[in-house]
Parts: sequence; structure tokens; C-alpha cells
Amino acid sequence: AYEIYQCDWSSDVCSSDLERDLLPDCVRHLYDIGVDEVVVRDAGSTDGSLDWAQAHQGPRLRLAPVGEDEKTQPAIWHAREREIAEITGADWVLHLDADEFWLPATGRLRDSAQWQDEALDLIQVPRYNVALGQGGLDLPWPPTPAVYERLWLFARPIPEFRQHLETHPLTPWITGVPVPKIAVRPRHLGSLALGCHDAQGRPGQPFARAVSQDIVTAHLPFSHYPCFARKVANIRALFAAYPERFPPGTAWHWRRWAVLEGEAALQAEFALQQLAAPEWAELQASGALQSGRQLLDRQGLNGPGAKV
Repeated sequence: AYEIYQCDWSSDVCSSDLERDLLPDCVRHLYDIGVDEVVVRDAGSTDGSLDWAQAHQGPRLRLAPVGEDEKTQPAIWHAREREIAEITGADWVLHLDADEFWLPATGRLRDSAQWQDEALDLIQVPRYNVALGQGGLDLPWPPTPAVYERLWLFARPIPEFRQHLETHPLTPWITGVPVPKIAVRPRHLGSLALGCHDAQGRPGQPFARAVSQDIVTAHLPFSHYPCFARKVANIRALFAAYPERFPPGTAWHWRRWAVLEGEAALQAEFALQQLAAPEWAELQASGALQSGRQLLDRQGLNGPGAKV
């Protein structure tokens, strides 16, 4: 399924199959960090996400299903996302999926000076994959500042990661650093990129960007094997049903998993993502695996958010 957002603080969360277990925690966390309203964009989930969103609609949660025309025509999807951002009256719109948790340094978005900077239109928030141990996902909860030092993230980007995986196929995909997500002000928003990893302003309007200096995103791409197997099955069905949504060159990591043949291949791919204790310690020592607190401290040392 598809994506994401809103913040007046609000946020529009993409609800797709496999995210039912995460959706309530994601929404609760957004409220905890200061989001005023959440818009759930459901694109036809069958795992109970839609039922949950319908049952919890109210002043702080709105359901905006993705229409069939949006699924087949990206231009309509982009226009609808922008329309939702505008009609909410939000000051800022966060773009995230239900498996992403934004970690403000203080635990509150409003404590960041960047959110008060009237010159900014877009804040790029770095995103890091949460490490997976031999016992599966161990996510300290709730993800407040008190547990940031126990939330371990892969923090060292691998240059030309896609090409690296082609030549080093035994490199775990989870060890890479995915592209950031964004928060935007709707006032000058012109268009959103596929996946909401970027946005453009309206022609002739200012559209100033910066990298966040005190927020990181913890991304949970894996939890346990049955979830991964269902995810791959859904990816295959999605490619078959909506090929125009995924032209050549897009969703390349999904394509790597979609072509895996047989149960054994899927199990091997999932096992590759799991760290044994010696690997975990080695990556921590080298700095490739860092806690949420370490990453936030490093951002703060870099000074004001760099323009992008």
C-alpha cells in the first residue's frame, strides 16, 4: 500500500498490511511527542488496520482512504496528499509510515527551534534502521528520551548501497541507512515525491530546506519471520496489481525480496538481517551501530541544521 501524514502538529500515517500491530503504538507515540492530529491513509489493508482506524476516529484522528484512482495514477495521489495537507490548517505536516517513530531529543517536537523558524518550509529528518538481534526485535517502549540510549540503530551509510548489495549480496539490507523522511509547511507546498521522501515548492514561492538538528527517525523494517514472509507476499501482489506505480528503478529493495524463490530463500534473507551477540558488539565498537541518544548528540554537535 501507500503513504503518509500531517501535523498542526499533525501526522498522516500510511496504513498497509502488516502494520496493524504497529499502528496503535505509532499513533500513541505521535500524540506523546506533540502531534495534534493524525490522518490515516489506508490503501486497502486487510490486517485490521482499517477497522482500528475506523473505531478510533475522532477530533485527533481522521481516516482518509486512498482511492483507486490514486493507486493507479501517481499525479492524482500527489494532488490528494497536498490537498489533505492544506485543508487541515496544519502548521507542519509530518510524513511517516506506521513502522517509523520520530525521536525528538527532548521528547517534544515543539522544543526544536527549527519548528519555530518561519523561514523554513521543509525539515529533512534522518532515518535509521532499528537493529534486529537473534531473538528478534527488542524495542524499548515507550520510545521516550529515557530509553534512547537502549535503542540501537544502524548509523553508518554504505556508499552506493544498491550497487554494493549487487556485488556483496551477503551484506544485510538492514545495515544500510535509508533515505530521510520529511516535515513540510503546507503554505508553499507544490508537490510531493514518491514515498514522501522529498517535496517541492510552488513555482515562484520560497521553499527553504534544512536537515533536522534534534530529531531522528527509528525505522522498524523487520520484526519476526512470519511478518517478513507476509510482507514479501504483499509486495508481489502490489507489483502485480499496480505496475504503473512502480516504474523501473523504483522500490529496488522490494524487488530484491520479491524475486526470492521458496521458503528457504525467504528464511535465509530474514536470518541475514539478525545480529549475533559478537556482531552486535563489534558494530557498536566501530560506531556502525549507535544508540538513538548518540545519534541525537552527534546532530547537536554539528550545530544548526544544514541547508539542503
